[in-house]
Amino acid sequence: MKTMDLTKGKVLNGILLFALPIFLSNILQQLYNLTDVSIIGHSMGDDALSAIGSVSIIYGMFLALLFGMGAGISIVTARFFGAKDEKNLKRSVANTIVLALVWIVIITLAANLALKPLMRYINIPEAVFEEAYSYISVLVRLMVFSFAYNVMSGMLRAIGNSKAPLCFLAISVTTNILLDILFVAILHKGLAGAAYATVAAQALSAFVCFIYIIKKVPLLHITKKDFVISGRMLADLFSSGLSFGLMFSVINIGSFILQGAINSMGKTIIAAHTSARKISELCMMMLNTLANSMSTFSGQNHGAKNYDRIMEGWKKTILMACGISAFLIILIYTAGDPMVRLVSGSSTEKLISTALFYLRLDLPFYFILSVLFVSRNTLQGMGAKITPIIASIMELVLKYFTAKYLAVRLGYLGIALCEPIIWIICAIYLGIAFGVLYRKRTREVLIKTEA
Repeated sequence: MKTMDLTKGKVLNGILLFALPIFLSNILQQLYNLTDVSIIGHSMGDDALSAIGSVSIIYGMFLALLFGMGAGISIVTARFFGAKDEKNLKRSVANTIVLALVWIVIITLAANLALKPLMRYINIPEAVFEEAYSYISVLVRLMVFSFAYNVMSGMLRAIGNSKAPLCFLAISVTTNILLDILFVAILHKGLAGAAYATVAAQALSAFVCFIYIIKKVPLLHITKKDFVISGRMLADLFSSGLSFGLMFSVINIGSFILQGAINSMGKTIIAAHTSARKISELCMMMLNTLANSMSTFSGQNHGAKNYDRIMEGWKKTILMACGISAFLIILIYTAGDPMVRLVSGSSTEKLISTALFYLRLDLPFYFILSVLFVSRNTLQGMGAKITPIIASIMELVLKYFTAKYLAVRLGYLGIALCEPIIWIICAIYLGIAFGVLYRKRTREVLIKTEA
């Protein structure tokens, strides 16, 4: 089993080599999401697409709490790996198992109890309510499989192995698409069939990942002596995981509030926004891949106290992300129309024009988004737990303002303007916060060296 020590070697080469498998993993995941929407749109029509779009933000809100916990936990493991502290690395894995089991039970119970009230709160149209519920209720009840894969793949990435999760995801995505075609297009099992296809694929990826760790990754194996439940270790893991979880969930709560405003605009706007968001998520994924790599990179180098290396990584990753942004802007302005038609499976001109309007307004602000993403993930890898949450609360407030005021006065234009405004404000805040934390960490190292 090959790990990658990101505390050594050329900075950009290390980040890109580590990021490439994550990028391909995200491409697979996003292509699955696009295929999923396309199969449902072509097989079941605009109403089914509206049903998925109206509830996916609820599912995303609960997944954020789960995935955020998994991401935060992996940062702690990456720090021990960077510090070459195998004893505490293994103990972090043991304590992670305990924390993960408790967390998934709490979130699954809360999600099942809150599901229908949340659907009512965001004004899901009655015409698609039951169909939407048949889809999301399956996903929510069986989130454990997605969470299990997320935690295990996070552990692998923390020790520099980003290739194995790519292979497991490829198996999962292929299975998912085949089952989608079987359940939705051939057997006509509706949205519930699409949900069961997703869960079956998630369970497969979790199982394969577990077997791989057992067979190939002795560094993550734990014995009875490692299974020491430490209050301090649990607190470190939980606070790091909760920081990520709250950040992701606050962002999703803001999107949840915003979705209520979108749902009040009718089925065509819901379907248009769903299609545009699927494409924008694919575009954002390219930036997010680099940013997520910086979490592990800065986590390992934080453990090794290599802060100048973190600064170099931050600068070069932002430049790379800006280059990708320029490419994406050109792509959307030249090929956006056929992309929307392909993803939505619709020929409704209002749907297509609305989705294109959203994409062409948002994409030019990806240069700002690059600074936001990279700064936020670098801060998290360096142990900052409060700053990213504050940025997320700022985003929540602005999305609430959009839903209550901008959307009412400007219609869908207000929805489209929301994120660019948020990105500008949060990028400035996080960029300054990174500079402050970098100077603080370098002073700490200098003081210890002089002592």
